[in-house]
Amino acid sequence: MIAPFLKELPLFEGLSCDEARQVGFTVVEKYFQTKQIVFSAEEPAEYVYLIREGHVKLYRLAIDGRENIIAILGPGDVFGDFVFGEDSCHSMFAEAFGKSFLCILPRGNFLRMLMEEPGIALKIISNIGKRLSQTAHFIENLSTYNIKIRFGKLLLCLASQYGDTSTEAVALGVPLTHQDIANMVATCRQTITELMNVFKQAGLVSYNGKKIIVHCAALSAWLDIQADA
Repeated sequence: MIAPFLKELPLFEGLSCDEARQVGFTVVEKYFQTKQIVFSAEEPAEYVYLIREGHVKLYRLAIDGRENIIAILGPGDVFGDFVFGEDSCHSMFAEAFGKSFLCILPRGNFLRMLMEEPGIALKIISNIGKRLSQTAHFIENLSTYNIKIRFGKLLLCLASQYGDTSTEAVALGVPLTHQDIANMVATCRQTITELMNVFKQAGLVSYNGKKIIVHCAALSAWLDIQADA
């Protein structure tokens, strides 16, 4: 049942059981296979999406066709278009990043709920604000730092978002390929492969099977040295 799931999410913790049930009546649940498109840029924004399981990649396409990854979202995250009072289209692509289970709400119903539940609206604003902050951080990295520092800063950011930071060696909880990472820092896959080997030899990263392990303390110290150089 969808209502108990909604009540478990911090985003909807202000809803009563009846309110959660009413929201649940308008929700459609759908599984997406790996790399399946959720929506494309310029499509009408008719729905809002809530990730129940898995991850979703938001990205734009450059003129040369290369992906520029905006964000990788996980369970509990909400995405879509939240513009009030007007029809709009999506400005980016959304793609399932591994098998994912999404809750899909009609946009009009969702916006009405935000107007009636200001607590939920504030949480949505906070969620979007964090995403904008991350985007600004990525833009700053692209315009300010060389590729080694961009790569190192990205790894620390990914570790804080998708890993257990209570340990020094943080396993990234999202299955990133070298091409995915390259799309985040505006470079090519070969460069990331070479950098990964350099960082591995320096003890800044390692692997556990296919999972990337970020050695946060060592990497932070290395970035401090680079900043002072």
